[in-house]
Order: sequence, then C-alpha cells, then structure tokens
Amino acid sequence: MVREAAINLYLAITKVIFNLFRSLPVQKKTVMIASFGDNIQYVLDEVHERTSSKIVLLKDSRCTYNFRNADDRNTIRFVPVNIKGSIRGLYHLATAKHIFVDNYQVVLASCDFREEQTCIQLWHADGAVKLFGFKDKATIERTPSAQKRFKQVYEKFHKVVVSSDDMGWIFEEAFDISHGNLLKTGMPRTDFFYNEDRMQRAEDKLHRQLPHLKGRQVILYAPTFREGRFKVDELRLNIRNLKKGLSEDHHLLLRLHPAVTLDGEWDNDFVTDVSCGYDIFELLAITDILITDYSSIPFEFAILGRPMIFYPYDLEEYVTTRGIWFDYETFVPGPVVYHSSEMIDIIRREAFRLEKVLLFDETWNKYADGRSTEKLITTLYKDAAPR
Repeated sequence: MVREAAINLYLAITKVIFNLFRSLPVQKKTVMIASFGDNIQYVLDEVHERTSSKIVLLKDSRCTYNFRNADDRNTIRFVPVNIKGSIRGLYHLATAKHIFVDNYQVVLASCDFREEQTCIQLWHADGAVKLFGFKDKATIERTPSAQKRFKQVYEKFHKVVVSSDDMGWIFEEAFDISHGNLLKTGMPRTDFFYNEDRMQRAEDKLHRQLPHLKGRQVILYAPTFREGRFKVDELRLNIRNLKKGLSEDHHLLLRLHPAVTLDGEWDNDFVTDVSCGYDIFELLAITDILITDYSSIPFEFAILGRPMIFYPYDLEEYVTTRGIWFDYETFVPGPVVYHSSEMIDIIRREAFRLEKVLLFDETWNKYADGRSTEKLITTLYKDAAPR
C-alpha cells in the first residue's frame, strides 16, 4: 500500500509538470528513455547520422549502458531523486516529436502526448518465452489501481517494433494493443548479426581479452535469473561433470545474473565467468553452442544458425509461478535436457536438431534482415537522408 501511494503521488506530480510544458510547441527532437540500451544505441546512431533531430537521452535507474554519439549535455539521469533531471526530462518528453523507450516506463502514465508526437516501444527482447504485461501472473494479482496504471502506460505505445508476426500477437496480448500499433521493421539490435565486419571485430576483441578461447569450441551457459538462487550450484549445473565429460577442446563461458556467485570448485582451464564486463551480443559472436532455459537470447542467436541446448531443470515450477507463452518442449529450437549427463551426450554426438534452429529463425526473425534500424528510421522520419 505504501509503495502504491508513493507511485501515485509521483505520477500526480509528474502529470502537473508535464502538462505545464505541454503548452510549449513540439520541437524537432528525439527523446530516448533507456533501461537497457542496445536497441536505443542502434536508433541513436541512425537518427544522429540520417536526421537533423536533436537527441536527448534519459537514463533510468536500471541503465548502465555507455552510449556512443550521446551528447553529455543532453544525457540526463532520469530518476525521481534527481529532481532537476526529472524536470528536464519531463520538459523534453512534453516537447519531443519522437519518443523511444525500451522497457516499461511508469512515467508514461502521466504523459498525455499530443497528436503530432509518437511514442515507440523498442522493447528489450526479440521474442518471448516468459509471460509479461497483462498476461504476467504477478500483474494479474496486482491491485486495480496498479492495473489501471499499467493500462495507462501501454496505451502510450503508439508503435511497437517487432521482428515477427508471432511477437506481434504476443505484444497485442501483453499490452492490449491493436495490430495497427505494430511496426514490422525488425528489432534494431538484430542488425549486428548480419554485419560481418561487426561480428568479426567482436570476435577479434574477445579473442584478445580471452586468448585461451582461440581454437576451442565455446559453450555459453546463459540461464534466466531465479529469485532466491544466488549460487551457481543452486542452478544445478554440474561443472565438474561437464569438465570431466567433455574434451579439452571445449570451454565453458558462464553468463549469470550479477547477483549469482560461483561457488565450489571450478577451473579457469575449463570455465570463464563472463557475467560482468562483457557484451552479450559480442559473446554470442564467438559462441559455438548456447545452453539456456527461458531466456530470450535464442531468438537472436538463431540468426547465426548455431546449436542450442535447453536446460529447464525447474520447468514445472517455472510454468506454475511465472507462466510461459507456449508448450516448452515442442517450442524451443533444440534438444531439451534435465541433467548434465544428457548435455554431455548431446554435445559429444552433436545431436543438435539444427533444422529446428533454421525454422525458428525464419519464424521469429521474419522482418530482420540487417536493415532493421534503417527501415525503422525511414518509416518514422520523413526527412531522413537516404542510405
């Protein structure tokens, strides 16, 4: 109740401030509210290169991304405790022609945008396994006041960028939006996987940082974070058995949530922790085999046509507590295992079912072609310079 009251007070104050600035003219300006950053970065670069629009970057409390081409004078820490930054941010939101977001932003509930303004949701995943939005089980249990607020935020998404028709209907369900709200240009950050130069630079960079990976088959384990599980042993990954069961030609990279710590015996000759300080998409460039569970990473990794193994050791519990969009075992593009021994067997036999990866890519990256950012900006900015 206290949290709800605090949020409602915050929104009441921001609404008053926003409406004061709303009387000012809309300017040729682009505002980006970032939680994650990667999609925002691609859009920022394209807007900077092809338009004369002023760019203002608002970084929320979750954003740690270091942006290129961002003017420090117009980069604002957009958090409630930063009163000056919050007021500046609301001014820019009230007077910008284009507003991009990459996550749920509660402040949008208090923003009554004008007809000449467009708010675009980039989101932070190319596809979805876990339920979210109105379909999230936690959302269903929230108070009527909270649900009304969610609706007010989702209504501000004039356009939602998608890479596929399947993700389109998921957004329609999750945000209760119409099909006409969808922009089928492809997610901007998927451009990375079609750019051979960027991929090669990422590979070269990581081989300089991690020279022991060169010439070895790289296995990336990137599980979804589980509440209350803060040690790798609790993720039921038997590193010792993997090391024993696989040859010296293999190397395991661990991409864990920052809250999860490695516990027990592990060996740098076989395992490298890449949870912090490494870009996930650069890591995917050097990954030969991806092991994951409910993460959205496979949707983009499928573009590369490389093997995946799915390790949902707590599937029944996860489906009950969080919920998923599809029947898991028939949906994922690779073998499903529940024990490390099964994992070892599949890697040894190379029983990866790559035909499922190719079909998965065709379905979920239908509109991604390496020109997604270009198409998005061409669609939204009528004065954008041609490529």
